Amino acid sequence: MIKTLLSQYPTLFRVAFCLYALLVLWASLRTGGGPQPIEHFDKVMHFTFYGLFTVIAAGCTKHKKTFIQLSIFIACYGALMEFFQSFVPSRFMSIADIVANTSGVVIVACGLLRSVFQDK
Repeated sequence: MIKTLLSQYPTLFRVAFCLYALLVLWASLRTGGGPQPIEHFDKVMHFTFYGLFTVIAAGCTKHKKTFIQLSIFIACYGALMEFFQSFVPSRFMSIADIVANTSGVVIVACGLLRSVFQDK
């Protein structure tokens, strides 16, 4: 079912991909952010946000190579957002956040490569 859904509406997923990239940009570079309700909760959120970003990327293409390239782009985008945070007041760059972002991308991409892109 997921395979069918992801391959059925590539234009919708491409629009969602661009909008989600803008959402990540806004969330990454806005000032503020307070104490976390649970220790390391932000790492779980980084993992989840970038994992979802990777699922959206899977819906953008039917080609395994393109999906891998998009996944690499997402991981680099996450690292770049962390770097840019070092220029925002009340924000800072975190290697742990980069690891969480990249882990979300890699784990979800591996799962999708095994299930959705296995025969392509």
